[in-house]
Amino acid sequence: MFSGEIHYFRMPEKTWKLHIQKAKEAGLNTISSYIPWSWHEYEKGKFDFEGKTHPQRNVQKFIGLVQAAGLYFSARVGPVSNAELAGEGLPKWLLKNYPEIFIKKESINNLPHVILLSYLNPTFQNFISAWYDQVLPLIVARQVTRGGNIILVQLCNEIGMIHWLLKGSDNSPFVTEMYQNFLGESYGGIETLNRAYRTKYKNFGEIFQPKGEVSSKNLNIFFDWALFYRKYYATYYKGLYERAKKHELEVPHSANAPQFYDYDVRGRGVFSPMTTSLYRDFSQSAPGTVMGGAYQMRRLDFENFHDVTIATEVTSHLDKQAPTICAELQTGIMRDRPRLYPSDVDLNIKSSVGNGLNGLNCYMFSSGENLKEMGVFGTYHPWQAAVGLDGKPREHFASIKIWGAFVKKFGSKLAQTQKVTDSAIGLYLPYYATEYYQGAWSAEIESARNLFFFDGFARLMILAGFQPEIFDLMKESDENLSRRKNLSIFSLEVMDEVTQEKLVRYVQGGGKLLLGPQVPSVNLKGEPCLILMEALAANQKEKADKEMIIWNGKECAVEMPIQTFNGSKSKPILKTVSGEACVVEGRSGKGQWLLYGFPVVHRFDYQVKMVKAWFGRLGIRPQILTEPWDIQATVRWGKEGGFLFIFNYHDVPKAGEVTVNLRKPLNPGLKADPFVKKFKLDRRSAVVIPLVLKNNKIVEVKQN
Repeated sequence: MFSGEIHYFRMPEKTWKLHIQKAKEAGLNTISSYIPWSWHEYEKGKFDFEGKTHPQRNVQKFIGLVQAAGLYFSARVGPVSNAELAGEGLPKWLLKNYPEIFIKKESINNLPHVILLSYLNPTFQNFISAWYDQVLPLIVARQVTRGGNIILVQLCNEIGMIHWLLKGSDNSPFVTEMYQNFLGESYGGIETLNRAYRTKYKNFGEIFQPKGEVSSKNLNIFFDWALFYRKYYATYYKGLYERAKKHELEVPHSANAPQFYDYDVRGRGVFSPMTTSLYRDFSQSAPGTVMGGAYQMRRLDFENFHDVTIATEVTSHLDKQAPTICAELQTGIMRDRPRLYPSDVDLNIKSSVGNGLNGLNCYMFSSGENLKEMGVFGTYHPWQAAVGLDGKPREHFASIKIWGAFVKKFGSKLAQTQKVTDSAIGLYLPYYATEYYQGAWSAEIESARNLFFFDGFARLMILAGFQPEIFDLMKESDENLSRRKNLSIFSLEVMDEVTQEKLVRYVQGGGKLLLGPQVPSVNLKGEPCLILMEALAANQKEKADKEMIIWNGKECAVEMPIQTFNGSKSKPILKTVSGEACVVEGRSGKGQWLLYGFPVVHRFDYQVKMVKAWFGRLGIRPQILTEPWDIQATVRWGKEGGFLFIFNYHDVPKAGEVTVNLRKPLNPGLKADPFVKKFKLDRRSAVVIPLVLKNNKIVEVKQN
């Protein structure tokens, strides 16, 4: 799916054909749009989908024009649209007359989005049903399975985004009752919960949602609360899904997670493991959910390219049975600053596909203009889109068109491939389920995971040439875990007994484990828990003073705190200046492990070699080698061949070569010789090279 977002409700009806034609000219095969509830139920109980009250309400005509042009349509039906619409796209009469649908919160900051909804509020749920009863029959009748052109339906938009941004949990009485029932199901009896919580509740009805600050002493209480909200959001989505199925929805349904956080003129994906985890239970509640992200990084270059890799991986693992897409790929920017350039769009498209996405929606493809009281920023809504409201293409239109031509030629083959990965990363959810937490511990854990994992170990691993597969460690079964020959874990002081035991079984069963910067020493209740440390025979002690380490015979500065090890069965790999072991390796059962005892963040390039050496000691080698090392490359592979993506994220031209040596691709039995490709790339650019198998050799497909 190569789609472009065109908002029919933000442009005169007479211009629709022109913008649809521009989409076709760009090589898009799909057009996407919200169908805002606020726009079509303009008064309570009064609906217009045919333009009777305003020509820009004639969504049926718009979808028909899209089909007449030979394009598919992706319908984003709400109930929530966001989209910089007043009230998030919810009807004014609903917001004005039914205050019970809101979450009560004392203060709200100056975000443009400020509607905190109680998603499961009965009043809101009833009105959702009424809205779906009107909009879904129109969508269902136009499904591609029934001769229409609709291939995808998004059920609500960026669920939980505003709640996370405002730390707005739903403390409605009926939600608290749901929470109490959740605890009852989880613990079985109040005595069991009291032992776990160190409390004296007489029954579950006495328990309210947590308040105050989270700490390592009560993390189990707050983590249960976080797990409940993952069920809360999944319950909401399940209700939408069941309504859609009741109306005979036959095409795939999708949900898109908020992933990039705006840091002034730069967007970052550092929160994507957390925000995506809000959707971890959707696949059980609504099987086959097509998961999508929203990649809005502003400028894409060497400093943040790994954001796309990580955001794509955490999204794709949510439901392995369905394709993963980007519902809002940056081909426009909400504001006029920073300026968007063709290289940003070209790199974003190719990076997203190269990291495994099977569908892109260019957001925005066309500019618009808000009618009176429609937009939260007023009338102005150009969005730096690829096509202006007047139908004239902007400079980055060409980047979309280039990829459109590639999709037309190779799209079917590309869709049958998967990204080749080298090593697995297991994310430990208690470090990431912090969306509603308050206090110093929460701030510290967020800082540690963002700096020492996202911009630290994970970035260094990717720079060292190891493409990661990222998954939820707590959800993964022993059987699935054992299929991965090597595993990296970013671990801190806290880890529950069950997960520690799982990692012990993994290593003793023959797995290779790379873990740091701390070996867990307490459980979620703050009690001593040394299961993993004792199994690896790696006694750990935190150094009180800052000290350098010796690497390759040179003094190297590292982050604090430093953990040192003195286990009898471990072999020192790196030592501090004073001679204490801070990186050790060893064996346990049939497996092998390496522990590093200090946080890593990419401040110096020698750290890339250091991390690569750690993988090497475990016998792990990357399948793609680049020269120079700071050029990035990925491979997607299928039964008959694949695609090599080469990226230059630098602001200077680069030349070199990429060597592809697939040890275990998706087609069993391949023993092809290494494929070597020399390249010359302009500044901030990328190239995609189709590959096929001929006589057990990987051969490049020549392109025009």
